[in-house]
Amino acid sequence: MKKLIYLFVFFSATAVLAQNNKKPAASTALPKIAITIGGFKGGDITSDILSRIIDSSLVARDQNGNKYPIARFRSIYKFKSSYEDPDTGERKTTDDMRVNDFSDTNIMSELWRQSIKDNIIKGDQMILDNVIVQLKNGTKIMAPAITFKVIQ
Repeated sequence: MKKLIYLFVFFSATAVLAQNNKKPAASTALPKIAITIGGFKGGDITSDILSRIIDSSLVARDQNGNKYPIARFRSIYKFKSSYEDPDTGERKTTDDMRVNDFSDTNIMSELWRQSIKDNIIKGDQMILDNVIVQLKNGTKIMAPAITFKVIQ
């Protein structure tokens, strides 16, 4: 019985010591990444300016100005569309959107950019989100989304 108690105490002490010997994980601070397109960080924008910057590539920079490659991103374009109510025959307006994901690039496809340029009007919104940035050590992190609202 004494041997059983000694074994229990020995294994308990070993387990406690093993837990205390774990080294804390090295905390590496992730850089704070900001996304821009054509030098703009989002906000209210005119249709003319959005038409110009839409051909630019997305740029990811940290607070020190270091650039990082973009692995992928999503472009969401919100707009108003109209339809005819089948019951009343009345024209109605509704919120609509188009979404496209882009991988291994930092620029939207030509077809996507041209579609936005051709249809842009006041009240539309363009959101660039799900932006995945690759750090120098190979780690991938998500950067904050940016939103543009067309004001004229």
